[in-house]
Amino acid sequence: MNWEVRTMKSATSFFNPTLLKKNLTRYWPIWALYTLIWAYALPVRCLMVVSRNQLWMGDTPVQQVKTFANEIPNLLEGFGTFMAFSFGILTAMAMFSYLYNNRSAGMMHTLPIRREGLFLTGYVSGLVCLLGSHCVVWLLTLTAEGLSGYMDLYTISIWLAAQSAMCLFFYSFAVFCAMFTGHLLALPAFYGILNFLAIVVFSLVDYLVEPFLYGFAGLPGGASTVVEWLTPAMCLGEEVRWRRINSIYRLEGVAELAIYAAVGLILAGLALLVYRRRHVETAGDVVSVSVVKPIFKYGVALCSGLCLGFWLHAMFGINIPGGLTGNLLLWTAIGYFVAEMLLKKSFRVWKAWRGGAVLLALVAVGLFWLQMDGFGFVSRVPAPQSVVSVKVEGRGGYPYDEGRTADFTTEDRDIIAKTVALHKAIVNEHHNPEFGSGSDSESFGLNVTYTLTNGTVLRRNYHISMWRDTRLARAAEDFFCDPEVAKLAYDLEQIDPQRLTGAEVSSLRNTVSNKAEHITLAELRLSGTPYVNKQDALQALYHAVLLDFEQGNLGKRYLFDLDEERQLNTYTSDLSLYWDVPQTGKHTLGYAAEAGAGSVTISYTDFMEITLTPQAEHTIRVLTELGILDEDTTMRLYREIVDEELRAKFPEGDPNSLPDDAFVRAVTGSIDLY
Repeated sequence: MNWEVRTMKSATSFFNPTLLKKNLTRYWPIWALYTLIWAYALPVRCLMVVSRNQLWMGDTPVQQVKTFANEIPNLLEGFGTFMAFSFGILTAMAMFSYLYNNRSAGMMHTLPIRREGLFLTGYVSGLVCLLGSHCVVWLLTLTAEGLSGYMDLYTISIWLAAQSAMCLFFYSFAVFCAMFTGHLLALPAFYGILNFLAIVVFSLVDYLVEPFLYGFAGLPGGASTVVEWLTPAMCLGEEVRWRRINSIYRLEGVAELAIYAAVGLILAGLALLVYRRRHVETAGDVVSVSVVKPIFKYGVALCSGLCLGFWLHAMFGINIPGGLTGNLLLWTAIGYFVAEMLLKKSFRVWKAWRGGAVLLALVAVGLFWLQMDGFGFVSRVPAPQSVVSVKVEGRGGYPYDEGRTADFTTEDRDIIAKTVALHKAIVNEHHNPEFGSGSDSESFGLNVTYTLTNGTVLRRNYHISMWRDTRLARAAEDFFCDPEVAKLAYDLEQIDPQRLTGAEVSSLRNTVSNKAEHITLAELRLSGTPYVNKQDALQALYHAVLLDFEQGNLGKRYLFDLDEERQLNTYTSDLSLYWDVPQTGKHTLGYAAEAGAGSVTISYTDFMEITLTPQAEHTIRVLTELGILDEDTTMRLYREIVDEELRAKFPEGDPNSLPDDAFVRAVTGSIDLY
């Protein structure tokens, strides 16, 4: 006889249905509120739109439902991201709230459920709350559409998938954050900070480095892409868009949604690993994982120094001895001891001064290194032969027209050499400031991006003040007043003469009324002129301008506003040319479109201002033929305006208190009138 008793092996359970039911019933206000908000936004609004619009719109209910359904994915833009972000953290706080109370944590971990079972049951409970609400709203919306005679399964299903992907990520990220703290109020703080930490630190470093590194033009462009991905709320809010492409609506940002959803699952797996090693006794601690405590302490200290130190110094002018450096060190120290208080849950933290002293020393050395240009950033100027191309964004020189702002990219060796020479003069001016003759000074801006032969990119951004008769002024004049640079700055080739729509001449002087006038081509009658129609006249005017530029009659630049040559060779009148710029790829309702069948082409009007000169014979001839210029309507030299403004500063009745030669020198800035 065999007395052996057969026994059933107990299976390892990774999920507890009873606990799931308890979570759903205990925290029902969260998923009920979430469902209610989406129910109002979708099925209820669908019925309201149809019932309300039937009274005063001519569309049938089916047409109204089609219009409503086609706009459903628009709710993903902004609103959907906000809902996922907000309810993701609320759900995580509810499902894992037992971790933040000693009695609850002890009780839950004495249950005959493995830690994996506790974690997965809590994690799945939150997903059921969020994704289950989506399914309910999806079904209610289809029902509401069906009651009106039409069901659009496509758009509501897109909403279901996209909103579920966003909720999966934000909820998983919140659960991941929940594993590192034992305090309920610390969880939303960690969650919010980590969601936006990258963009805040990126911006602060960008602003902070600029005062220390002269010419700093911001962190590399690739860094901004990384920062955007590390700021999920911003990335999803900007990338997820419902767009019309070739008459078909399509959801943009699908790749981003898929990537974030996959990252959410990875974060959930990492959260499980942390949960398995988490100590129950850490309930109530701000940071529950020992390895993370130093990261938290020094991270809070550095962020406090960056945020509060820089912000208070820059925004409110709150200063202490040492300026910005002093502010940064002070608030870094304050942040260090505040973090220590949070970790120790005590105000007796002064014994930790050694760690704070080491941190402050490192920060001080880093700031000193920046200030002394330890990396050689400020002094670095590329050799002209090592530059493949240069992108220039500059602002300087006179007159005030299109040529004052330069924005071009060139491989011209002469222009590259002059750009490098100006760059070198700016650096030398920073190290050894020069003050030239005369009382007047000018300012200009220069943003250069070099592409070097080794494939690297060098960017600098400067805002400079300069005086006459200095090396910097000569280098700036060689650059801004160079005819080839001026040609690129005006960029007449951007004008399509076939699309010209109008022209205007400003600041004309009517000798009869002694008043300034602005005359547009639309105001003129072309009868009696050599031109048949408006387009014919615009073509002639454009070609005259082009010819004057080629002959050097227009587009000449001057570095100082009060240069005598500038005053005697430029009028106060500007010629403005207007033309249509076709823009294929924009839908009239604001949706993006692509070129091809079904795309909508619209245009916008661009314009260019060109200051006229006495030498612009071809342009003046056409303006005279059109009747814009005649014996009663003339243009004044810039010198006349300067004379009037300067003489107005002298006592009334004594306009000639200065001899003519002294007055000329005053105009050109050679002597000081004040």
